[in-house]
Amino acid sequence: MPRPKLFIIAANALLATFLLAGCDKLGAFNSLQAGDLTPDLADIPYGPDPRQKMDIYLPPAHLRPAPLIVWFYGGSWDSGEKRKYAFVAKRFIEMGYGVAIPDYRLVPAVHYPAFVADGARAVAFAHQYAISHPNEIDDKKLVLAGHSAGAYNAVQLVANPAFLHNVGMARDDIAGIIGLSGPYDFYPYDVTATQIAFGDTAAKDSQPVNQDLHDMPPLLLITGEDDHTVFPRNSIRLAALAPHATLVKIPDTGHVGTVVGLGTFLTGDRRITTPIKTFLHDVAPIDAPMPGAPQ
Repeated sequence: MPRPKLFIIAANALLATFLLAGCDKLGAFNSLQAGDLTPDLADIPYGPDPRQKMDIYLPPAHLRPAPLIVWFYGGSWDSGEKRKYAFVAKRFIEMGYGVAIPDYRLVPAVHYPAFVADGARAVAFAHQYAISHPNEIDDKKLVLAGHSAGAYNAVQLVANPAFLHNVGMARDDIAGIIGLSGPYDFYPYDVTATQIAFGDTAAKDSQPVNQDLHDMPPLLLITGEDDHTVFPRNSIRLAALAPHATLVKIPDTGHVGTVVGLGTFLTGDRRITTPIKTFLHDVAPIDAPMPGAPQ
């Protein structure tokens, strides 16, 4: 095995341990990766609840108007802070994209479907921001992305069209969805996190695989083959059911490895970033030339 791959795997394993150790460690990892990156717009309310706020990061001026990615973080629907995912924004900014990262209401203060409804509300706000700021954001190229519970939120708010309908949007408004290590087929609720978050919600309502997926936007579903938290079968099953889905299985990678791989310092993993770049180029291409790109 080539040494660079061994190095990446070792770095991912070490930093995955930090991520699993708690949010303080995630904050340290974020600081290491994002440096002094701060949002161009911070704590923008998209609803009345204190948790209903988002940060927006923009690429350099010469790359605007940029397609916008709305990123949903994971955390079993009961934890997470947008400020600790600046490292994700940094990765996408370097690809030439704007990034919106919303906080959303968490368990136990709310339960399904509230956190997905918050996601839809955040997407609608981001879309309206793009429409009203055409020099910054391309409103016709809106991409959703997320990791773990956040990947579920991103997929479910589109898979069940009622969520978008309730905020005045439709599936056609979404150019594509990127799901990293997401749960899409987890009924019955056999772990504490899903039992608390979903209670007695019927499978036909909560599971993305049980929705009418015939006109879903393109999906990129990335899963680690060694994921024992959200098993790869979730992505495999959804990819088999959705008409425009690309499935990428990453060897030697666990649950947090797919998001750790978005780091730009030491942990960046081309097995993850390359299919993401390809997908984004297909569904939301950048009109402005990247530095050093052929004219």
